[in-house]
Amino acid sequence: MAKEEAWKPARTDKSERLFQLTCVLLYSERGLTKRELFHAVDAYRSDLAASNEDDFALNKKFERDKAELRDMGIQVTNPDPRSDPDEMRYTIASETFTWPEEIKFDSKQLQLLNLAAQVWAQASLSSDANRGLVRLRGLGIEPAASDLFGFAPRLRTHEPSFLPLSQAIEEHIEVSFDYRKADGELSKRLVQPWLLRSIDGQWLLVCWDKQQKAVRNFLLKRIVSKVIFRTEQVNEKETTLVTFEPPSEAAIQAAIADLERHTSSQLATIRVKRDSQAWFHFHLDDQHGDTADVTLAYMDLDLLAEELSEYALDVKVIAPAELARVIRSRFEAVANSHA
Repeated sequence: MAKEEAWKPARTDKSERLFQLTCVLLYSERGLTKRELFHAVDAYRSDLAASNEDDFALNKKFERDKAELRDMGIQVTNPDPRSDPDEMRYTIASETFTWPEEIKFDSKQLQLLNLAAQVWAQASLSSDANRGLVRLRGLGIEPAASDLFGFAPRLRTHEPSFLPLSQAIEEHIEVSFDYRKADGELSKRLVQPWLLRSIDGQWLLVCWDKQQKAVRNFLLKRIVSKVIFRTEQVNEKETTLVTFEPPSEAAIQAAIADLERHTSSQLATIRVKRDSQAWFHFHLDDQHGDTADVTLAYMDLDLLAEELSEYALDVKVIAPAELARVIRSRFEAVANSHA
C-alpha cells in the first residue's frame, strides 16, 4: 500500500489574504496587535509556523499588504504610534467605509444599495475569513459594536473607456470610438458592446462590429478617444439613444470560446528575478527560489512588450523570440534618439 502523503494546505491567494486581513480588522473595535493578526489570518499563520525564529519576511509581507489595502482605499492605521512595537494595535480608519456627507441617494438608489448589502451580508464572507473571526473570539477579542458587513471586491483598471463601456453594455447602447492598431493605423469603430474581458491584465471589449458585420475584440488600451453613445433624431428638438437587442447566450458563449481559443495559442513565458519590482507585480511573493517562470496570455504583442519594458532589469523573455526582439528594439530606439 502506497504511503499516504502528508496533507498540505492550499496556497492562499493574495486577494483572499487581503480579504481576511480586512475582515479581522473590521471585527475588532480596539484594533489588533501583529501577534493577533498573525494568528487570525491563515496565510500569516502558515508563515509563522514555517519560520523558526526570524519573522522578518512575515513582517515584510504584512507591510506590503497594508500598502495594497491603502491603494484600494482601505486605510490601516495605528492609533498610538508611540506604543511598544509588540503591543502596537492596528485598526481600519472609521471613515474608510463611510459615505461622504455630500453624497445623496434617491429612493430607487437606496433600494438597490439595501438589496446589495443584504446579498453581501449573506455571501461575502469566505470560510477562511470566518475561521479568522473564530480564532479572534478564541483569543477573547470582542467584536465591534456594529455587525461585520460584507464588502464587494473592486475591479481596478486605469482605462478611461472602461466605465462608459460598462454602462453601454448594461443598457445595450451602441457606441463609437477611435481605435489605433499596432501599426499606427487609426479608424473609427461603430459597435454594439457585449462584454468586457481581462486577458492577464489586458482589458478588451467583445462586441458586434456593425461595419464589419462580425464579432470583434478591441483592446481598451488602443481606444484613443472618448466613447460616444450613439443617438438618433426623433424630431427637430429631440434625440434618443440608439439601443440594440442584447445578444443571445449562445452568441456570447461562442464569442468567449473563440476568444479563449485565440489566447490559448498566444502565450509568453518570462523568468522573473526574486524580490524585484516585477516579482511583486506578478504576485510571486509566496514563491520559492531565486527566479520564477510566469506564463502570460496576451492579445497584443506590442502592448505586452510595452508593459514588460518597465521591468527590463527584472525579467528575461523565454518565449516567444519575437517578444524579446520587440522589447530590444524599443530600447534601441530610445538609445538612438539620445545618441
